[in-house]
Amino acid sequence: MEKKSVCKLCKQTKCLQKSHIIPRSYFKSLKSGHGQLVSIICDEDSIPKISNVDPKESLLCRECEQFISVNYERYGTRLFKSGHGVKRKKSYIELSGFKYTEYYLFLITILWRASVSTLDDFSNVKLGTNIEDLLANCIQNKSIKIKTSLKLDHFIRISVLRVVDSSGNVDDDIIKKMMISFGCERGDSVKNGIMYYFMVDGFLIGYFLSTEKDIHKIRTFKMYAQLNNRPEIKIPKAEIKELKQINDALNSAIIQCQKHP
Repeated sequence: MEKKSVCKLCKQTKCLQKSHIIPRSYFKSLKSGHGQLVSIICDEDSIPKISNVDPKESLLCRECEQFISVNYERYGTRLFKSGHGVKRKKSYIELSGFKYTEYYLFLITILWRASVSTLDDFSNVKLGTNIEDLLANCIQNKSIKIKTSLKLDHFIRISVLRVVDSSGNVDDDIIKKMMISFGCERGDSVKNGIMYYFMVDGFLIGYFLSTEKDIHKIRTFKMYAQLNNRPEIKIPKAEIKELKQINDALNSAIIQCQKHP
């Protein structure tokens, strides 16, 4: 008999599925029909290895898995691939018919799963029980509203950048085949907040968690490339050489592959 446990989302005791932290469809796109990928840890000692690189664990019941898939992943993972309403300009990607709440909460489901996960891959993402419960509530209710005048995106702002290399040194297909798992940047003090980020399918996703207590500042603060609640949005393109974390990761990967062909 299959062992039952508590589902992280609905909190009910059920048989749990092997849940993907980062949606499975992204890995399918990366593998392009191949069963495995090359996994590289960006340090001096680790050797590149062939791996499934598809971290998953028992987190959600079947009903909650389907709920996230139907309400968020079907839209979020296909948004820039469908071609419908997408115009690719020189310095940005323009998108019409954008469903802000759906896409925002799609990205929140990934951050939330990374935080509740016990896998080493996501050990640096720890939001705390109170925030995890808040995110779970918003996911379940399909709403970003917290109180009458407060919304989740007042406290967790999400930015999206399309990573490119106009110099041609790094082919765009290589950029789209890079997956960088969750990184974390903390400010000099708690007041300066914290940034989590990951990269997939050529897009760099950033989450900025604010600790500001001034309600006016919370509502009015904006960050570069922040998602907007509008039916038409522009996703800026950013040169890979200007994104230190991504550029460093790529250089490290090249060095590792040269050392361990």
